[in-house]
Amino acid sequence: MAKFVHKRFGVKEQDELLEELCEVLQLLKSPKEKMYFLKDLLVRGERVMLARRFKIAKFLEEGMTYEEIINLIHVSPGTIARVERLLNFGRSGYRNAIAKVRNQK
Repeated sequence: MAKFVHKRFGVKEQDELLEELCEVLQLLKSPKEKMYFLKDLLVRGERVMLARRFKIAKFLEEGMTYEEIINLIHVSPGTIARVERLLNFGRSGYRNAIAKVRNQK
């Protein structure tokens, strides 16, 4: 992901920016519209890393081991650990998203 200087924006401002981005994503109706927006917004590496992190969370929820995940999507153990920490101690964002995907199928 791109370098970001946290000192320029306080937590409140960061949350406001993220909320605005989420509102834009909600307004875009089709998955294709959202995909095109994300392709314009993010460089390829950023898109891939975001998608991989969500995939890691789903794999961890399914009970996969670090080794299995590493072999499947070629990420570092540190990346898996960060996702696992947020999965277990975050704000339930991963868990909520995974549940919604499961319920939709």
